[in-house]
Amino acid sequence: MAGKMKTILSTVAIAAMVALTGLATAPHVAAHANATGIVKERMDNFKASQGHLKAISRLLGSAEFDEITSRASAMREWGVAMPAAFPEGSGGAPSDAAPAIWTDNAGFVTAAGNHVAALDELIAAAEAGDAGAVGNAFKAVAGTCKACHMKYRQF
Repeated sequence: MAGKMKTILSTVAIAAMVALTGLATAPHVAAHANATGIVKERMDNFKASQGHLKAISRLLGSAEFDEITSRASAMREWGVAMPAAFPEGSGGAPSDAAPAIWTDNAGFVTAAGNHVAALDELIAAAEAGDAGAVGNAFKAVAGTCKACHMKYRQF
């Protein structure tokens, strides 16, 4: 019983973190309205990815493994494409991209790769129908988002 309660509390904490991430991005919505080209494309992809992450957080503990797999796969597709969406010179307003994306591009590419690897684990856990592994893999995915945002995004 104690293990199940710990899992439930951990899931609630992750869901709260995802929700707070949404609140933290609210001021940027107006700035994004002026984005065009590659900057708009990547902002749209990040917004879609955030939607998938929130949806997966709501699905944790359910048996909706196909839905989790589908959403994690969409996030993975963006994760693979992400490094190419930041060509040199595409920073500055209205972009939230921090200069570190270009000054530490190898680190940024590694961070994107870590995100994809975590998503691979989430997809594998969902395909196996292992709710515990899905929860743990989801934590890892959320952690890769946070780690990348802390270094490579301007708030």
